[in-house]
Amino acid sequence: MVVDANALLVRRLYEAFHSRDMETLASLIAEDAVWHVPGSTLISGEHRGRSAIFEYFRRMGELTGGSFHAELIDALASHTQAVAVATATGKRAGKAYDGSYLLPMRIEEGRIVDVRLFNDDSDAFDSFWS
Repeated sequence: MVVDANALLVRRLYEAFHSRDMETLASLIAEDAVWHVPGSTLISGEHRGRSAIFEYFRRMGELTGGSFHAELIDALASHTQAVAVATATGKRAGKAYDGSYLLPMRIEEGRIVDVRLFNDDSDAFDSFWS
């Protein structure tokens, strides 16, 4: 069933992100995908294309000295969409971050094509990443 496959895709995304498995990440994210990050911070913007998304991931790790961690709480899915319910933590520049977020994803042909980040506390997110 597609719904189950899309929820599994989200779980695989988080597992691959944690283990830095770029090959698996590449198999899950479409070449022309777009990852939208709100705000006007060091990591904000529309990251267009898989290489730009991978650079975004790398930059989060770099800016936090490798302390950034995203933890999947649940994955909800339909035939064309999935949503990650997750938390994120990290430390940088004398600041700590501990927040919750939603990550809605549009999925086509078994690959993520569009992602939009929604933070529970946008002020804390902006302060941490600025």
